[in-house]
Amino acid sequence: MNKMNFRFALALLISIGILLTSCDEDDSLTVEIINYQSTLAQLDPLDKGGRWLANGIKETNELSSLEETQEANITNFLNDLAINTETRCNESANNAFISNLIAEGYPQEAITIVENAIIRVCSDLNDHEGYWVGVNNNPSIPVPITTINDTHIDAATKRVTVYAQMQVNGQVISPPQVEPGECTTLANGETVCFHPNAVYLNGSGEELMQGDGTGEWWVKHAWVLDGKGYQNWELDPKEDYGEGLWVEGILLEDGVTMKVGDLDNSDTGEYNLRELQLNNTPATYMVTRYDANNQPYFNVTLECTSEISAFDDLARNCLN
Repeated sequence: MNKMNFRFALALLISIGILLTSCDEDDSLTVEIINYQSTLAQLDPLDKGGRWLANGIKETNELSSLEETQEANITNFLNDLAINTETRCNESANNAFISNLIAEGYPQEAITIVENAIIRVCSDLNDHEGYWVGVNNNPSIPVPITTINDTHIDAATKRVTVYAQMQVNGQVISPPQVEPGECTTLANGETVCFHPNAVYLNGSGEELMQGDGTGEWWVKHAWVLDGKGYQNWELDPKEDYGEGLWVEGILLEDGVTMKVGDLDNSDTGEYNLRELQLNNTPATYMVTRYDANNQPYFNVTLECTSEISAFDDLARNCLN
């Protein structure tokens, strides 16, 4: 090989090496998969919306159908939404990103994760989310009764879960703090028994049916808006709760107010309206009971607080 050919070959090899090195460096910059734990670490502890987005990252991390670049693209997008709260619900930007995923042939399960994460953060239904506390000063009752509605919303599935308690002077009076099948006697001599809707919560993120001494019993009310209802027993503690009542929930035309109760008039015809009053500071929540003739006869007003939920041991900002 003469000197000219040798120099040409050497220059060609050097050029190829530089090109490959450049590609490797570019790949290392573009293929950066975000782990949901790193996102969680950057969030305000009260940021429920951010936790939903971090959960979307976790679900994406667990998918086996994605290429690395696809996983990186989705996790970076969700991480950006989690960190930049002011741009989370930019509808045009979010729709454009989802359209690109569809156009580029991403697996449907991955697209659904992104869609659900955005709904869970941006739906108006999320305004019901919160730890709501109210005091009922009834003249016929010698002491004020505190009512708690620890409300959890999954806007993607439209499932509403309310963990409720009644307290007097910080002591839980409903549901009775007894194990299934057991009863107790109150200070006034009244016998009250295990509540049929009771679940045991100890901050583990699970509903237990046996107490372990680390948590409390709560009355669980749960329904899917415009979908599956549940068998309901009133929050009041009793010795005999009777057969209960099948309850369903719908969302009214304003897109926020819930109507929950015997909606087909197959039994009592009673129902509750659960209404948000967002202009109040702090925000308030009105639960009003109506009879079969659509006449209100009872209501309680609750205020939003940042208390820790007994369900998952996490707190939330009001209206987050």
